[in-house]
Amino acid sequence: MADEFIGKTIGGYEVQRVIGRGGMATVYLARQQSMNRQVALKVLPQQFANDDTYLQRFEREVAIVSKLEHRNIIPVYDYGEHEGMPYIVMRYMPAGSVDDLLLDGPMPPEQVLNIVAQVAPALDYAHTKDVLHRDFKPSNVLLDDDGGAFITDFGIARLAGEGVSAITTQGVVGTPSYMSPEQAQGKPLDGRSDVYALGVMIFEMITGRRPFESETPYSIAVMQVTTPPPRPTSINPAVSSVVEKVILKSLSKKADDRYDTAVQLYEALRMAVEHPEKALDTEPNLPMMHPSQGPPIGQSIQQPYQPHQQGPLSLPMGNTPGQYPVAQSSGSMAQVPSGRMARLKQRRKSNPLMSVFMGGAIGCGLLAALVALGAIALLLFITTNDGIGANPTQEALIGANITASAPVTAEPLPTLNATERAAQQTLEARDADNQATLTADARLAALTPTSTESIFAPVGVRGTPTLRPALTGVTGTIIFADRRGEDEQSFEIVSLNLENWIETQLTNDPSDNTFPQASPNGLWIAYQSDADGDNDIFVVNRAGGQRQRITNNSYTDYLAAWSPDGEWILYSSDVRGDGLYDLYRTRFDGTETELVFSNRQRNSHARYSPDGRYIVFTTGPASLDASTWEIALLDTETNEVQMLTNNNVRDGSPVFRPDGEQIMYISYNGVNNAIYVMDVDGTNARLLYDSAGSDWAANYSPDGQYIVFSSNVTGDDQLFLMLADGSNVQQITSTGGGYASWIPPRSE
Repeated sequence: MADEFIGKTIGGYEVQRVIGRGGMATVYLARQQSMNRQVALKVLPQQFANDDTYLQRFEREVAIVSKLEHRNIIPVYDYGEHEGMPYIVMRYMPAGSVDDLLLDGPMPPEQVLNIVAQVAPALDYAHTKDVLHRDFKPSNVLLDDDGGAFITDFGIARLAGEGVSAITTQGVVGTPSYMSPEQAQGKPLDGRSDVYALGVMIFEMITGRRPFESETPYSIAVMQVTTPPPRPTSINPAVSSVVEKVILKSLSKKADDRYDTAVQLYEALRMAVEHPEKALDTEPNLPMMHPSQGPPIGQSIQQPYQPHQQGPLSLPMGNTPGQYPVAQSSGSMAQVPSGRMARLKQRRKSNPLMSVFMGGAIGCGLLAALVALGAIALLLFITTNDGIGANPTQEALIGANITASAPVTAEPLPTLNATERAAQQTLEARDADNQATLTADARLAALTPTSTESIFAPVGVRGTPTLRPALTGVTGTIIFADRRGEDEQSFEIVSLNLENWIETQLTNDPSDNTFPQASPNGLWIAYQSDADGDNDIFVVNRAGGQRQRITNNSYTDYLAAWSPDGEWILYSSDVRGDGLYDLYRTRFDGTETELVFSNRQRNSHARYSPDGRYIVFTTGPASLDASTWEIALLDTETNEVQMLTNNNVRDGSPVFRPDGEQIMYISYNGVNNAIYVMDVDGTNARLLYDSAGSDWAANYSPDGQYIVFSSNVTGDDQLFLMLADGSNVQQITSTGGGYASWIPPRSE
């Protein structure tokens, strides 16, 4: 794409070429004419020049970095404005970033130690100035030709003691793969949050992959809070046990259990690498390095560690829970076109100056949920999107066969002991008493992003969107998950009418409610909720009433989907508690729970074909190694499974096109997600859309003409519309949103 600034002079800087581009800034290589030296010129895009939120982030980076004088923090040389667009001038780093080094896989411990020796004092120095980075990661550690490592991108940094609102109206910010548990939960932060991010980076440099990987940013953030990190030795056996011990301590869920400072982490790592016999004795009193001390120079890169190969697939259909008979698999495997393989194996040039925003308070306890339920004992009168008033306790509310009496739930698959079962029944009875008269607070509020010719809508600025001409034919209502609330935020299910831009909140409770899917008749919405500490499947009507609990057990059920006839709800379940999900289905009322598929691997995001014969899903042998995840197709009549993708990158979130002729899915190239399509046999795979950010959770409109998806190209996750061919992309939300899909037209 041609760039209007190349060859021009901006404030005495001659623009030569683009070296990085993101949703919030473009970075150019430029020559400073007065000193005849190369610099990095960071320019805020025109569409954000009049948005106070983006201007605040841009100016904040200048203000914070200007007060940080450290040899391993990239300095700002200049700040100015050109034709209404602000720019920052920084030192040019010719050797890329640590993220580029990771292209070759795990790094030798000595090289890791060299990098940490440089950035750890710089982090601690920033903390002594009351500055928290909040987005520390490999792409924000840049390198020079002499092996020097430098921290950059303080665009979302925060001064200690400031409230979150001082930075953004969006709540939690940062990159989910590197954010600490307390940051993912929106809690107060101190320097130990950056220490956690440094621990994640060390884990990645040592093993060649991140500790937590999943299909969505939200899922990764949840794992940061709830899932123990894998042992580095389980990924790279060359890692010593003493180095592993240091890394795992840095990744402790509780800040009090981590190292107090980044330099303490460095000293422990240095002891483990250079004197492992002493590190085995006991944890020493760690000597302190002054934050201003200089580090040594680095060395070469090691070849990547090769993961194990994927095992065979097996398939039971209609078996009782707990049984895992081996079913036959198709003899042929559809190969991915070589052109696509080449593209996916080559990581996109990392953009060290783009911060990824991820919002949401994660995890609310059962006690809070019960208190909220106990406080609500009155019947609310709600209004549907069509403006029809109804009583949510009557079957006639939306013409479906669910009563307002106590919900019928699926029998838990594992056997509970008497005490556990009694407690569970007590809680369920209490929940049923409340749910008999409870409806969600279906509040109506106008969604008002700013009218704009750009595909982006500025953050925090509201106005009804004026769609591009090609998109004006879009109709219907979409549902999605978004974080709501004031002091204590949680994810809630929200609907958005694309014709009048009226937004309706369908759930309203302290738990996180996510991943909604509407029934084929458009009357019901299934979703997952962590109301009791693990995720279970729930259903509400399209106006937010008649909440019904479909699964009720002590393990995780998630990613619900409907069969085409609306009789079954398909979902993934971690019955064994090993992070390797099996596919189950249950009747709409929670009865007749059946095991659909198990191969003792991670199986998720299952979706029926329009005719109901096939199920497409994500499968892979490792719960945390996303590079093993592929797309598979199950024939429900023959019980055969065919692999549709076969590569070394993460493929996931498959959905059928409404005519059943194509499958759309998300593929991850090591830096960002992009949207792909392929024929139902796995052939003709091709890129549909790939922004400078991460694009995910794509779904077709009922007529197949449009696609709604999430992207963080503007900094945080927002919803976008585009035509089914990947053209005419436009942002449609400004306050956040993820995992959107259409509610089909209503049918009785």
